[in-house]
Amino acid sequence: MRSFIRMTTQMMSVRVAMVSAGLAMVGLPAEAAYETIFLDGFEASSIDLEHWNPQVYDHDGGAVLVTVEEGGAVRSGKQALRIKLAVDDDTDPGGKHRSELRPRRSSSELSYRAPYGLLHRYAFSLYLPEDWSPDAPEIVAQWHGRPDRDEFGADLEPLRSPPMALRMTYIQVSEEPPSYVPAWEVLLHWDDTRYTPEDKSTVRLVRLTDPTDATGDLGRWVDWVFEVRWSYEPEGKGRVRVWRDGAQVVDYVGPNAFNDDLGPNSKIGIYKWIWPTSSVDLRVAYYDDVSIERQTTALPAVPFGGLVLGSAGLCVWALTMAMGACRRARPMNRDRLRPTPKSD
Repeated sequence: MRSFIRMTTQMMSVRVAMVSAGLAMVGLPAEAAYETIFLDGFEASSIDLEHWNPQVYDHDGGAVLVTVEEGGAVRSGKQALRIKLAVDDDTDPGGKHRSELRPRRSSSELSYRAPYGLLHRYAFSLYLPEDWSPDAPEIVAQWHGRPDRDEFGADLEPLRSPPMALRMTYIQVSEEPPSYVPAWEVLLHWDDTRYTPEDKSTVRLVRLTDPTDATGDLGRWVDWVFEVRWSYEPEGKGRVRVWRDGAQVVDYVGPNAFNDDLGPNSKIGIYKWIWPTSSVDLRVAYYDDVSIERQTTALPAVPFGGLVLGSAGLCVWALTMAMGACRRARPMNRDRLRPTPKSD
């Protein structure tokens, strides 16, 4: 088993390197060097609690590893993470419904909090079942800030909406009879005030995308990459770029965080802050290939053949050329160049 896990980890590392090259070739940024902060393809015998901090209140089935043979959906390898949230599950201390996992580098921290000013790439693959019915908006991935605290550990500001969230919502497609379809949307909140007031009047909302029909994305894996430079300063270097299956859907420059001592953490899973009485009483989602990469040193982009390759792209290109001298390379499947690396 240990040798299998080691081999799987090595394969995932190669996959991440190939993804970095693919990002450059399909027009994604490759001008910076990155280090891997977090990587998990869920191939261990159980959820790795050393590197995941759960917020799951159904302790039996809220977050489990599954195989295809067990009826699960798997993006790569033999297992994936299944998240389940039911209307009758216990709620969190604030009375909210959630089944979420927060990535961390070790159990000595609650979650990994991104420092301001450095580019981060958060990548994950998400599978929502075909029978996902429209309901009140709900979060399927989010990045959250922690209110600042005084020397005694008491919060100096109220709880706030997440700086960024990938949500499932709905679009009305007909009035008579009323008909709705599920939809993706990405929202952002920011506040440069030193301490957000109780009425949250200084918090700004930015809709990074309009609700987008997600019907065609149900019952299949969707690969997401969020590239973020966190900043709360209006004239700072805040940046958000988002790709869905390799196609860029967000390109935003501006503030994207709260003025906190620590930067945001990330979460995968389902969060429903309201659960209206409806026919929807259960949510299930699958996650795989979760990763966080952090910029180390900015490197110059190198033009080549009409492309712009960063250091990772050049390394893989050089390796490909060397291999090609020994044997004829198979045709490249450009669909596999979309970001699928192993992400509170």
